[in-house]
Amino acid sequence: MTAHRRPVIAFSEAERGRCRWCGEAILHDAGPKKGEVNRRRRWHPACLETYEASDPREARRRVRKRDRTICAHCQLNTNRLARQLRGRGRARTLREKGFVPRRSLWELDHIIPLIDGGSHELENLQTLCKPCHKKKTAQEASQRATRLRISPEAESSEPAPELGLNG
Repeated sequence: MTAHRRPVIAFSEAERGRCRWCGEAILHDAGPKKGEVNRRRRWHPACLETYEASDPREARRRVRKRDRTICAHCQLNTNRLARQLRGRGRARTLREKGFVPRRSLWELDHIIPLIDGGSHELENLQTLCKPCHKKKTAQEASQRATRLRISPEAESSEPAPELGLNG
């Protein structure tokens, strides 16, 4: 997927029949106008799919529909929990379980973090309840810190280059 999240071509500048994402002509694929420019369209279907997948709200909607708000790690059904706690000391109970009251009980998580080369593709996204997401994020940060600590040591084990300052 491309790195940008916004259409390359603004709606006001988009030429009818050209894709706002890739800029290429959109052709009729069937009927009497097959092969001619389709001036009613502004997106290739594949480009629209890519664009929508890169939009955080759309990605969250798709993951919610696919996973049904069930945590991929602990299998907690966050939607069911929210319904069960409605009006029964909900805020206190949620705080005790590690959630923030008045907010969604689940978060969108990148299975392979973006910093490690992950993508915004649906296959790399999962539902995690807030406590599981917090633990996973802390674990990933710890692993990155360990890698960073190890990396300079590996470089410093090599002999330092001669600078020619001795004489």
